[in-house]
Order: sequence, then C-alpha cells, then structure tokens
Amino acid sequence: MTRYLLFALPLLAFLWTSPVQLQAQEPEDNDVNFDFDPSKFKMGKKSGKRTNIEGYWAFGPTFITNNNEVAGEFYPEFKPFNSWSNDLGLMFRTRIGGANSPVNINYGLLWRYINVETDQAYLDWDKETEIPFYTEDSELDNSELNVHTLSVPIMLEFQRKVAIAAGGFVAFRVGSNSEADGELDNGKVETTLRADLGLNNVLYGVTGQIGYKKFRVYVNYYLNNLFAEDTPYDFTVMNVGVAFF
Repeated sequence: MTRYLLFALPLLAFLWTSPVQLQAQEPEDNDVNFDFDPSKFKMGKKSGKRTNIEGYWAFGPTFITNNNEVAGEFYPEFKPFNSWSNDLGLMFRTRIGGANSPVNINYGLLWRYINVETDQAYLDWDKETEIPFYTEDSELDNSELNVHTLSVPIMLEFQRKVAIAAGGFVAFRVGSNSEADGELDNGKVETTLRADLGLNNVLYGVTGQIGYKKFRVYVNYYLNNLFAEDTPYDFTVMNVGVAFF
C-alpha cells in the first residue's frame, strides 16, 4: 500500500499544479482536444443538499444559582460536578446562500435530561398546597432532582475551519422526579417521588457553541426560573459541556 501511495501522491501533485492536455481520437480520425484544468474542480466534503439531518448528543455538568435566598430559610447545597445534563436527538442544518456559504441555520428536536444533585437535602412535595420544599436530612447518602424535557433549539452558525453558533431554545417539561437514598437503622432506604414538584412547565434560554468539524463546546443558560412563580425557590440553571454531531 505504501509504494502505491508514493507513486500516486507525486502524480496527483503534478496534475494539480500543471494543466494537462488530453487528446482523444474519434473513429473518423478527427482530432479533438480536451483541456483539463484541475484548478476548476472544488475539493471538499460539502454536501450539495441545502438541508442536512444529523444525530446530536451532548452532555456536561449542571450549575444552579439561587437568586432569592431568604434569611432563616433552608436551602440545599448543590453539587454541580455530580449533576449532569444530557441532550439526545436530531439537528437540522440548513445552508443560507450558495453551495460554499459558511452560514447555516441549525434547529432540531432534543430530549433533554437535567439532573441536579444536592448534599443531604431532599425535595419533597405538599400535595394539598402543591408547594415543593427541601428537607434537610443528614442520613442521606444521595439526593437528586431529575427533569425531563423536549427542547427545540435554533442557532445561527458560521463555519469555516472553526464553527461558531449562537441562538436560543425553548424546553417543554414532560416528566420530573425526586430521588433519595441513605442508610438507616433498619438498612438502606430508597425513595422516588414522581410529581409536578412545582417546576416550570416551559423553560427557555440562550445557547452558544464553538468547535471544529463534528465536535462542539456548548453553554446553555436558562433565562427563567426552574420552579414556578408561586414556589419559594428561584433557581437559574446553566449547563456547560461537549456536543457531537
């Protein structure tokens, strides 16, 4: 294989740098000249289609900011590097302009899973008042809040050697639960509460990406509260991570 490459590479270099004139002879002995100019041919992997569909997977830690901390009230301590966000779905890339345009509009439909882990604090739910509240428990080994959404992102992308994209998203909550486990006197206890938990049904925010080819580093910043307005909590979510097309 190596010797074929050693032969082919100089030949390709010669054809690329020098116009070659090829002659073809028809059966009637009429000479026809064909001019071959390699510089007229575009090299690359750009698709001729204006819109392409690609699979999308992203993950990274979840950071929470408490915007309304009231003195005397209990608030959980968040563990960002034990909390994760995952995106999985399809992205559509529509080119704006001609075949070699670097500008695209990216949009899609993603299943987004947001995980928020807390230290010795469990999110409970008052069924009568429908108000969530965190309960401190020193015997908890692990406690987390899980939020499942369908997210619709849209971004304007500029892609040459490096891709840069910015835009926004809206996410519709389709499920949520609170989990806790710990060691008590009678053994290990695990609790899962599946409920509304006072969470916002619609979340929205801004997003940005930078990367190379199929790899991206992204930031998702939510502009509204993770919880509904009639709850005692005002938490802002931010995800930072890596994505693959």
